[in-house]
Amino acid sequence: MQMIDRDIEVFGQSGLAEKAMFNRSQKLAPSGVDYPQKMGYSAVISQRESHRQIMTGYILCILLYVCTVSCENNDSGEVKIEHDPNRRVTLTSFYPAEGRTAERLLLDGDNFGSDPEKIKVYVNQKRASVVSANGRRIFAICPRMAGGDGEHLEVAVVVGRDSVIYDDRFLYNVSVSVTTIAGNGAPEFRAGTLAESSLRPFYVSVDDEDNVFVSIREGDYYGIARINENENIVTPLIMHSTNAVIRPNALCVDRKTGIYYVPCESASTAFYTLDPRDGWAPRRRLWTWRNLNGFSLPANATWKHSFGFCELDGYIYTRFFDGQVVKIHPRTFEADIIAMTPNGTCCGVTFHPLKPELLYMVGRSQGMSGGIYVIDVRYPDEPYRRLNPTGTGHRDGDISTALFRDPWQIYFDPEDGSLYVADASNHCIRRVRPDNFVETFLGMPGTSGWADGGKNEALFNEPRGITVSKDGFVYVADYGNNRIRKLSIE
Repeated sequence: MQMIDRDIEVFGQSGLAEKAMFNRSQKLAPSGVDYPQKMGYSAVISQRESHRQIMTGYILCILLYVCTVSCENNDSGEVKIEHDPNRRVTLTSFYPAEGRTAERLLLDGDNFGSDPEKIKVYVNQKRASVVSANGRRIFAICPRMAGGDGEHLEVAVVVGRDSVIYDDRFLYNVSVSVTTIAGNGAPEFRAGTLAESSLRPFYVSVDDEDNVFVSIREGDYYGIARINENENIVTPLIMHSTNAVIRPNALCVDRKTGIYYVPCESASTAFYTLDPRDGWAPRRRLWTWRNLNGFSLPANATWKHSFGFCELDGYIYTRFFDGQVVKIHPRTFEADIIAMTPNGTCCGVTFHPLKPELLYMVGRSQGMSGGIYVIDVRYPDEPYRRLNPTGTGHRDGDISTALFRDPWQIYFDPEDGSLYVADASNHCIRRVRPDNFVETFLGMPGTSGWADGGKNEALFNEPRGITVSKDGFVYVADYGNNRIRKLSIE
């Protein structure tokens, strides 16, 4: 067992540091006891017997005090055991030695106390749910996406000011299953049940009620459809046979209100709103320019390919082909240009859920080609950053060396901050983990196909849209296969 002798930082799922510290020298002296000068018993009791009775009474008092303080009954009659701040927390072992998301963990040791609210357990610095404790054993649940498949993860326990790390590591396993929830391979749009439906999806988004919204924009079908697995339905919200009315791009949602915002290319400042209070009836909006901040208006005026909603300031953000980064007020429909980036197609913009000031953008062509960019919208005058090298291809590893080929929509896991990328021309789903390691999460690089199943079986064909639900399900607009796919990660 590794005992931490100094301040350490153990990070919870919010990404904020919680400090814990050992104080090896802290030790309270026992409370003083005034011994009686006279026993008050009959003189026939010997001096030795009187001393024995004093010590016996003293010990009984101490035991009674300890039992009273550390073993109280709660309302259900269970014994409540207090953590002793004057003794170190010790760890011995945990079970099982390996597992996956939601695995039940039994952690053995001593001086935990029995109040789950006062105990913190971390797996790879990610907070686990503590169900119960009895002083010497903790029952906890392994958090979702604690690490990569096959990684050996650190397990730590924090109680009061004590923080301890097990010597052994927990072998983390990731299980992924891919299913098709809508579409049968035909590109024509057809509403109905999930099994009856057909569509050719470009972009996708999901709200907190598990309504999946899809942008369709090719052939004789231009519009937006809603998919709901519980209702077993695919239904159009707006659908036209030409792009003269609507040519929708990557939509975003305000998770607090459930309102969707959909960029479209029918006019420079045109977009649609879908409000659940109106049954998601599409309403066409036009924004007005307020502050250009010295930047020119977009020459390719209609090419805004993605919206992202910022929970920090409540604005909608987009980026034009010419490089302008724009923020739009969701009620007054006034817009400001806040920054310039390289020109090129950008089919994905999204905000980091744990760092909501950071806007991430992904490029497909020209100066943006194959790049993942980030800008702090609080300080737009500061330079944006490209996180990976110039060039395209397929290469996993640290993001500073990773390559993508034709990445489209991007979206963060709202809980752990992993960034999912629809890497279309590689026919893969890529993931940028919180430690900035890029991995091919699903699919076979360079090989297109359609197959459901696990990590070793699933195949995609030009996946273009991607989003993540509040529960961690990943939805993919598998453009080349004319299907909506669902990734269940455990």
